[in-house]
Amino acid sequence: MSARVGTERIIAELRKLILLGELLPGEQLRQEELSQRLGVSRVPLREAFLVLANQGLLAHRPNQGFVVAKRTAFELSQLHMLHTLLETELNSSIHWPDETALENLRNLNAEMAEKVDTSEVVEFIDLNHKFHLSVWRLSPLNLVIAEVERVWALSDAYFASNYASPERRGHAVEHHAHIIDALQAQDMALFQKVSAEHRDDTRGGADAALTRGRA
Repeated sequence: MSARVGTERIIAELRKLILLGELLPGEQLRQEELSQRLGVSRVPLREAFLVLANQGLLAHRPNQGFVVAKRTAFELSQLHMLHTLLETELNSSIHWPDETALENLRNLNAEMAEKVDTSEVVEFIDLNHKFHLSVWRLSPLNLVIAEVERVWALSDAYFASNYASPERRGHAVEHHAHIIDALQAQDMALFQKVSAEHRDDTRGGADAALTRGRA
């Protein structure tokens, strides 16, 4: 296994632990413990820490090392606001998809539907990201796409809690179907409406999950 592939595997494993809540916001990452748990040496592990810190999932604190990034309610509210502004702008600038692009979205949503009642939560989350990225790429605004991806990554662990239950995953699949229908109809007002409903529902589900977790 090459060093690059090894580091990518570690990144994927750490991201999975964070998204599943096995590594909690604010928790310090202990290199010795994680290197034993993942069966890797400290050098590629630290490289993975640096990548995840650059993506916003981890933070580095002097005299403490790396910790899972923790967002305040105010910061999460700002991230949601940024996501809304950026995605709304992307939506308004899209080129209507052809049948090939629509079929790609249908296939991604069908894959997500297959995972609604399974334990493959991280796989569901990854497919969800691919679905939205495919929609965003209908817009020519490449710099805005890069920025909304950055904002998405900063709140990834928070919004992952929305998909902890099959019911919430089912809601996402239903919303995606509405988005596809609006794109197929080439109805901009409807497309913006169902996209906004999906964003708000996702945030509401994540807020509810976090509230239950603190109870």
